[in-house]
Amino acid sequence: MKSITKLHNQNQPQHISNGDARWGDAGKGKRLPTAAKKIEPRKSNLPDQGNDSSSVEEKIGMIIHEIRNPLTSISLANQSLREEIQYDNLPLSFNIYTDIVSKNISRIEALLKDLLSINCRGKLELVPTDICDVIERCLEKADDRIFLKKVDVSRSYSPGLLINGNAEKLSIVFLNIIINAIEAVKESEGNLWITVYQLRNEVKVVFKDNGCGMEPDVAVHMFDKNFSGKTKGLGVGMSHVQEILALHHASISVNSEPGTGTTIILAFQRSE
Repeated sequence: MKSITKLHNQNQPQHISNGDARWGDAGKGKRLPTAAKKIEPRKSNLPDQGNDSSSVEEKIGMIIHEIRNPLTSISLANQSLREEIQYDNLPLSFNIYTDIVSKNISRIEALLKDLLSINCRGKLELVPTDICDVIERCLEKADDRIFLKKVDVSRSYSPGLLINGNAEKLSIVFLNIIINAIEAVKESEGNLWITVYQLRNEVKVVFKDNGCGMEPDVAVHMFDKNFSGKTKGLGVGMSHVQEILALHHASISVNSEPGTGTTIILAFQRSE
């Protein structure tokens, strides 16, 4: 079945050719005609009235509080389990898995803390950012999933490629793409290739996996809010990715073929 390519660009329609010279065969394969679409930062649906904003903030705080309660219980249970069971009688994997639980509890707590400090109407600050460093930190955050799925990650980049960006927001973009690739591949057979390079005044980031790929009717809706091709998906991940890329004036091209895998190419303006 033919692959689907969908291109979003903040400035003007671009076409990323099959098989970029620096990426080899990453973009090769049959494609349907590329649909170009300008992406705009989405307007906030939050009320503008001060009282209404306060009410929303209070509700967010309550929800965060309710999430932290069971999270604390899980953390305490995990800690007690490690302290009470004799490690000498357990396989090494026990330590590994309880470490993964502990690490992800800490990550959720950090995300909740960040959520409390979000200014919904605040302006995104873009500063010169080493894009390869951001990708490395995202791979560190995903290392437990990479380990559990036994995915082979191949890197082709080096530090020093700068773009004007927000490292925290870019982490959301890269981590979403990395996690999607990990979930798409088969255990012990998965490969994820990540390449970053400069081409004229652009910095391109390429993620390629050998996963299950996407059917055309799924790929064409992958950036739609509340749409997910996953059984338990919420349909917010790639929609949020699109919004963040729009704020960075970046483009995204997706080439996916069922049974072969998915290639995602991001293009950012190089920092002067």
